[in-house]
Amino acid sequence: MRTNIKILLYTIIIIFVLPSCGHKKNPTGGKKDTVNPEIISVLPDEYSNISRSNIEIIFTKPIERNTILSGIYIYPPILKKKYIWDGNILTIKILEELEKNTNYYFNFSNKIKGEHGNFLNKNSTYIFSSGKLNSNRISGNFLYEDIADNNKPIEMTILTEDSTEVFSLIAFGKTYILEDLNNVEHIIRAYIDKNTNKKYDYKSEPYFQKSIIADNSTIMDIYLAYADTIKPQLKSINVICNNSINITFSEPVHSYSQISISTADSLETNVDIIASYLNEDELTILTTHLDTLKYKIKINEILDSKDNLTSKDSLLFDGTTLQDTIPPEVIISNPRTGSSVNSYQPRISVLFSEIILENDIETELNEVETGKLEDIVVLNKNSNHYIFNSQNKLNNYSSYKFTVLAKDNSGNIMTKPLEIIFLPIVRKVVKIEK
Repeated sequence: MRTNIKILLYTIIIIFVLPSCGHKKNPTGGKKDTVNPEIISVLPDEYSNISRSNIEIIFTKPIERNTILSGIYIYPPILKKKYIWDGNILTIKILEELEKNTNYYFNFSNKIKGEHGNFLNKNSTYIFSSGKLNSNRISGNFLYEDIADNNKPIEMTILTEDSTEVFSLIAFGKTYILEDLNNVEHIIRAYIDKNTNKKYDYKSEPYFQKSIIADNSTIMDIYLAYADTIKPQLKSINVICNNSINITFSEPVHSYSQISISTADSLETNVDIIASYLNEDELTILTTHLDTLKYKIKINEILDSKDNLTSKDSLLFDGTTLQDTIPPEVIISNPRTGSSVNSYQPRISVLFSEIILENDIETELNEVETGKLEDIVVLNKNSNHYIFNSQNKLNNYSSYKFTVLAKDNSGNIMTKPLEIIFLPIVRKVVKIEK
């Protein structure tokens, strides 16, 4: 009897258990997560004073915590800090005294991963302050050596003068604005990543780098140019009159170290150079009076914008006794008359048609309503291009008139003085702290 019962039990096991084993499958784990994590909230609000507070970042989903160490970059560096997690909320606890009246940049890169391996959706930068928020800015236009590059994204990096990165961004369009900068010297670096390999390729991609101080509202155009190895050369000389010559280079020149002019005979009598003005590929030189002789000009260490150096170059030219009888003119000036300026001490730029010496120029800056005269500082002089600045702060919302009258080295006087009327309007931005 017991034997029959055992046989019956074995039969039941074979019927029900073995077929189910034959159809057994491994669990699939559900649908794969393909959604990138995002930052949905940062507390306190951006631009807040964080001298005595922590930073709280809320992500859309839990984050792989070890990627935070390489994915967050803070400038200026905060060495003593602690990361505290609560689900998808990260708190950065600041454990040191911050620099006074300094902007802090919290950069979150897409190296940060969600717990399923998906990278953060984009790079983000949040700006906070310790004390007073600095609101300096640098802005300008993008210019291109190759016009075909004007619709491509531009990789920009902002660094300190010792090449420490502050933050980076990708810019689009014809203009850029870098706001809320500390009042220090910055290096602006930009390039177009044409092959999308996340680095600058020297021979195939346009590049720009320049140092500039962020002071209130600074304007600087970014010219994206390709590298070359062609050295600049003297191309031609145009003798304008008996005390002025114009030199054209083979390309725009950044600088030179020395100029000398002498007669091309055995005596090699030197000609005194009074002043000079370099503008891109043109160099204007004001000299003592020339004669109808052959002269030789020598220029040393001619450097172009891509660091190609010509150690020495020279050209021969014929002098003239033709005197200058044409009065100087203003080619362009800034600000335009009737416009407003966003500065208490605006820079006034005047470009003349020829070189003007400092002693041959008269200026006046006065407040229109009161007639009060303001002292003027000349920042750039003895050239075609003059830059003037008020020595003291001007009054907000008060009209000012700037007047300039000049004569050239031959005694020709401007037919009428230049007058510029402008209005300083400096709006104060009030940040509300919560």
